[in-house]
Amino acid sequence: MPSRRRPKSPTSAAPAASPRPAGAPSSTGTSSKDPAELFAAALKESEARDKVQREKERQAKEAADRKAAEQRAHADALTAARRELDRAIQAVRDAKRDGRSTVDADTRWKAAKARVIELETGAPPSWAPPPPVEETADEDTADTAAESPVDDDAVGEEQA
Repeated sequence: MPSRRRPKSPTSAAPAASPRPAGAPSSTGTSSKDPAELFAAALKESEARDKVQREKERQAKEAADRKAAEQRAHADALTAARRELDRAIQAVRDAKRDGRSTVDADTRWKAAKARVIELETGAPPSWAPPPPVEETADEDTADTAAESPVDDDAVGEEQA
């Protein structure tokens, strides 16, 4: 087993420094900080790192929750679209059985099938019918206000 002796320090080259009290300033000119200040600084750094880490974990959890909610919403939309497709298929079958025109039922089936394919693949098929155009109420009121024959001037005022 090797010896655990420490190597000799070069005491002959430099005289040994006299021991100084713990509170005495350093004789070499470099000022050392108080251990309490060092501890406080280390504690602040540790708290800052912990705060950053907690924020990262919170953001990661929010992102995971958001992603899970989007997946649930997508699954619910796909389930609803499949149900609508089943209803549309049944409507086509009923129309054929009753001898009625299947044009409306086929249109409904085509739209439902396109919606299911769009939800499953992420893109609508090339044969899909265009989405319905929805008019907003704001446009309707703006048009009627511009065409209104009502005079906005107060009644009974004379014009100068």
